[in-house]
Amino acid sequence: MSTPEAPGFSYPTEYPVKVFGLAAADFARHVVALVERATGTEAIDQPLIRESSGGKYLAVTVTLVLTSEAQRLALYEALRADPRVVHAL
Repeated sequence: MSTPEAPGFSYPTEYPVKVFGLAAADFARHVVALVERATGTEAIDQPLIRESSGGKYLAVTVTLVLTSEAQRLALYEALRADPRVVHAL
């Protein structure tokens, strides 16, 4: 059974995902590896990394090409399950 497409999405699509977590030297690498493992595809650019004003958190944006709604759902399932991820958009 195939997963229906979410409203507003057509695949394949370039899909940016922003992931927030506690600031750590390896957090960006961790996020990229997590996203690539969950979707089975590589990021198309270097991640964009922003530090919070207080320096406690990092926001890492990774852009990849998704080919199905199942990939998008697997991505967010993996992000929700990771203890280092505080929030994802």
